[in-house]
Amino acid sequence: MPERPSPAPLMRRTSRALTGDDRPIRLPHTEFDGAEVRFLGELVDPAVFPEAAAKPWSACDGTRPYRSWPSPERELIAGWHAAGLVVAAPPPRAQPSRALICLSPHPDDAQLALGALLARFGGRVVDVFSHETWTRRPYYRSRPALASRLLLEEERVACGVLGVELTVLGQVDAADRAAWREGYFLEPHAVDTARAAEPELFERVTAELAAEVAGDHLVLVPLAVGGHVDHVLTRQAALELIAGKTLERERVAFYEDMPYSLFADAPAEAGRLTVGPGPTGPVPLLVPASEAAVRTKQESLWPYRLQVLEAVSKRIVRHGRQFGTPGWAERLWVLPESAEAFGELAATAAAEAAVAG
Repeated sequence: MPERPSPAPLMRRTSRALTGDDRPIRLPHTEFDGAEVRFLGELVDPAVFPEAAAKPWSACDGTRPYRSWPSPERELIAGWHAAGLVVAAPPPRAQPSRALICLSPHPDDAQLALGALLARFGGRVVDVFSHETWTRRPYYRSRPALASRLLLEEERVACGVLGVELTVLGQVDAADRAAWREGYFLEPHAVDTARAAEPELFERVTAELAAEVAGDHLVLVPLAVGGHVDHVLTRQAALELIAGKTLERERVAFYEDMPYSLFADAPAEAGRLTVGPGPTGPVPLLVPASEAAVRTKQESLWPYRLQVLEAVSKRIVRHGRQFGTPGWAERLWVLPESAEAFGELAATAAAEAAVAG
């Protein structure tokens, strides 16, 4: 009989301990099969899940503060957090969420780009191409239905950490669409190809987004840095709504797609963007964040285990310290008409970051 593989060691590289007000949320990658427990397809040491673990595990749904568990269960949950099996949502924000809508081409795009802003102000994430199966992990590549479900569960956990609402439109990711089997990254001069290759899809996405952005909420749109076709389609649909006066320019800012902005030229992409008849394009606006908001962004990125490398998440967080501000920031690109509204947002964030030190 072949020897059973040893359980995989679990240790998350974080020095942050759970606080009493944190609300633990279990990750969806844990599978129970009789006496065995697997995480990301790998066996977990039985000591991590003793017989008494079922009740506290099921209660880690983001609704209970850590201090509400008795001491033995707190010790167990702290171990899960250190191992990366649960993440910690901060307590609900003291002030109501801002009226923000972030158009996210896929699950994880909003959080990678704007996790700190969303952690501070809340709002709603709208996932457009949310039916995905692609993953880096062989265990899940051979189980596409499971991968698809878990990718959405990852998104729900991340939104729980950030305290934002989630809307899922359910369009199919480019990696699974016939039009892009040869590759789904476009050169800057070829953005019209995205619409021309899938006109019915573009019309459908535009109509769906029109319903989602109705009202007076501020709307955050991907800049489509890097040229991923789904990012381009989401941006172009928003531009179509602006041209048709369904979405007012006063409500729109563009955000830098991550991780593409780490190696592509975001200012050049912004310079190519034409929004309306005026000669002035979007200009950069830094939105500072407190260290608490940055930690919450880091925590919200941990659930994305099927597609996002931990090293990429860490590099994205480091990138926020490279804008020349005293602390940390995320960068938006605002129009002349929207500069005041988003400038107020940035000023609020800067004042709070300064007070927090």
